[in-house]
Amino acid sequence: MPEVSRRAVMALRMLVLGASERGAGDLRAVRLRPVEPVETAPELPATSSAVLPGAVTLRPSTAADEPFLRRVFRDARRWELPGAEGAELDPALGPKYRAHSADRRDRYPDAETSVVLEGGEPVGIVTLHDEHGRTHVVELAVLAEHRGHGIASRVLTGLLASHRRLTVTVWEQNRAAQRLYERHGFAVVAEQFGYLLMATEADR
Repeated sequence: MPEVSRRAVMALRMLVLGASERGAGDLRAVRLRPVEPVETAPELPATSSAVLPGAVTLRPSTAADEPFLRRVFRDARRWELPGAEGAELDPALGPKYRAHSADRRDRYPDAETSVVLEGGEPVGIVTLHDEHGRTHVVELAVLAEHRGHGIASRVLTGLLASHRRLTVTVWEQNRAAQRLYERHGFAVVAEQFGYLLMATEADR
């Protein structure tokens, strides 16, 4: 396995230890169905008033997006409450969402979250944290009803066009997410307590 910087390994250790306190499902926000990679895709354009149908764009999240961010979290964690729907999920997952948000702010205080749009419709989120020339994909999540259409793949293609060094942490049992990142040039550089730190070639 290629060598990885002590900082990257420590970041993985901190993230895993934090996740173990909350439960192994914390990183399921990156749980995505396998999608076919896009062979040629330009860098993601800035959102404008004229959005082509099916176009995937990003825009910075605002306070007004809080209900949508909550919905994305609930969608990613609904496996914890099989059979529960809609309003039934809020009382159970509300405290976990608040804890999740507080933990992310503490661990990645300068991280920036963007809303992923397809044809102008919010379909997911991506959170990035920059540190010393390296960008960590803190979270990449697409709503279940929009998975399988190459949205996450388009987002990663755009990120790779604008960020030279990318890393991401993935639960080792989440093979779908691992395959997605591997198709975009990521490889495992460290592993600890059931989680994998993956990086693009430029960061290995």
